Amino acid sequence: MEGITSKEQRRLAALESYNILDTPREQDFDDIAQLASTICGTPIAVVNLIGDGRQFFKAEVGLGVRETPLDSSFCARAILEQDFMVVPDATKDPRFDHNPLVTGQPHIRFYAGALLKSDDGLPIGTVCALGYEAKELTEVQKTALQALARQVMSQLELRRTLHAMSYDLMLERRLSAKRQVRASKVGAKAEALRVKDERSKAAHDAGRIGIFEVDIETDEMIVSDEFCRIFGVPEQQHYQASVFQNLIVDGDRKTASEAASRGSANAPLSVEYRVRRGNDQRVRWVARRAQFIEDERGKPVKMIGVVIDITDSKRKDARIAALLTLGDRLRAGKTVQDISRITSEILAEGLGVNRSGYATINSATDSLFVEFNWLASGATSIAGHHPLNLFQATTKRLEIGDTLAVPNINAASWLDSDSDAYAAIGVRSFVQVPIIDRGALVGVLFAHDSKPRFWSKLELDFAWGVADRAYAAIARLNAESEQRILNQELSHRLKNTLSIVQAIAAQTLKNVTEKDAVAAFNGRLQALSSAHDVLLQQSWSTARLREVIGRVMHLHAGDGKVIMSGPEVPLGPKAGLSLSLLLHELGTNAIKYGALSSDTGVVDISWHVSDDSEKPILTLKWEEKGGPPAAEPKRRGFGSRLIRMGIAGTGDVEKNFTESGLIATFRAPLSLVMELGE
Repeated sequence: MEGITSKEQRRLAALESYNILDTPREQDFDDIAQLASTICGTPIAVVNLIGDGRQFFKAEVGLGVRETPLDSSFCARAILEQDFMVVPDATKDPRFDHNPLVTGQPHIRFYAGALLKSDDGLPIGTVCALGYEAKELTEVQKTALQALARQVMSQLELRRTLHAMSYDLMLERRLSAKRQVRASKVGAKAEALRVKDERSKAAHDAGRIGIFEVDIETDEMIVSDEFCRIFGVPEQQHYQASVFQNLIVDGDRKTASEAASRGSANAPLSVEYRVRRGNDQRVRWVARRAQFIEDERGKPVKMIGVVIDITDSKRKDARIAALLTLGDRLRAGKTVQDISRITSEILAEGLGVNRSGYATINSATDSLFVEFNWLASGATSIAGHHPLNLFQATTKRLEIGDTLAVPNINAASWLDSDSDAYAAIGVRSFVQVPIIDRGALVGVLFAHDSKPRFWSKLELDFAWGVADRAYAAIARLNAESEQRILNQELSHRLKNTLSIVQAIAAQTLKNVTEKDAVAAFNGRLQALSSAHDVLLQQSWSTARLREVIGRVMHLHAGDGKVIMSGPEVPLGPKAGLSLSLLLHELGTNAIKYGALSSDTGVVDISWHVSDDSEKPILTLKWEEKGGPPAAEPKRRGFGSRLIRMGIAGTGDVEKNFTESGLIATFRAPLSLVMELGE
């Protein structure tokens, strides 16, 4: 069994190989510490390296120091664990309940640490999160913390690789200068370098890392096979730098390097940009890390570095952001075609396909109708009607609720009967998510690609998320359509009921001598009918103050006789009906005795909402102008009582009878005016 001392020596040697101890702070590691703090919801997070008798913080949040003693370290014990250590409550853990950081300042209660392991499995430190309160981590938080630990090791491995490359180049130059006098030794060293280079190349190819070297004077590049695969060019060792610069998407070229910025050593060393691959024209995201090699005079002569394809990571972030905004965008959709357009664009953007769209299924007519399809450059549209029997095998699977993810149609024997139809529209692989309503297939969200491709679990999760939101949006449209039909039927029946009431009243009251009372009764019924029309148009939820006033006053005066001014104010059903009856009484009185009885008279109706109170007040003013002098009525009937009740029965009414006509002011709390009621 290997001794503890021997194992510790190997662990310290592994740590030393990364040349990271006592280095300055760097943004890449600071970002990881901040992410660990945010993900775990703790005030403290550290990228910690355990040296010989000490611990060094490459990055920290919430501590303000770069090094602390090892004897009280949680991480010193964490590196003895397999991969991950969580201490939910240190005061109840016998390993830490006497730790001075727990019993005294800063009173640590919670710890979680993910190991940093070298390429041969030796623990060199942790990414850890600490807090002052006991807590548990979710599986998602644990997985995320471990992912951050892997990212730290990726950064350290990259630094070590670049340093080794720089050292090898420097050593090679020195050997070259002494080649004539030490030919035999150089040959042996060259062979060693060749073997090392082959091992390094194999490791980088396995990790999907491309290596490059640019000669600044000639602008020639030496690249690895993986570098060529990332950029989609034939695998060869030598290229001109312009070949790869021309593959960078136009909008991102400023972020990459070019001959001038390399010559002045001003090119950014750590960048991300998009390239359009040479072989298939697909857009991919690339991360590049590099450094300059200088000669003895300090002049940059080479730029060396690595590139990594980070498209999947970028798309994952984009998918999360797209799902977060999709709901808001769908709420603005007014038709199924709107929903189809929005979901198609989001799905295509998240999956990077040639075509995506939404199709409604009509089993009665044995057809499907593609409402809208998003198209990549060169793809053909399939919008419109298609016979359902062309896709019988597909439909059969969709009808039982299966989500279909086919990487290669030609290799899926169960799709043989549908293969010709897919070939005709240029589809080699697809994802299709069924929309099921009350047990029946009513629609399908689809993503088509012209090339075979494997569909990952993350991509399918994204497609399901888009489909769920599309289904909810379409269900909302259907519910609103049914509500409109119901409202129209209610409106029709209500008008019939009011007409019957008017007919009964006319028949019953035909011999009544007080014709004014009968007219007033009929007028109030008309005012109620008008208010109901406005409310029904808004699904019996809210009406608009201006619209209610306009509808009611149209029964009493022609154009130019009523002036309205004020902001948009929503009215609840109770306030809408109350205001309709109130305005009808005022309008009727104005026709009989006030401004509307005169050719020159007008009624000015204005309103505003106070903004200087915690409880805003709606104030509505009725002012008659150009008519006969107003006088307070001698007899108070039902109409007078309606006016005195005010808006929604508040009773806050002020009336002035002036020489130019009646001025009445009504006030009510805005919350009461907008109240939907039960």
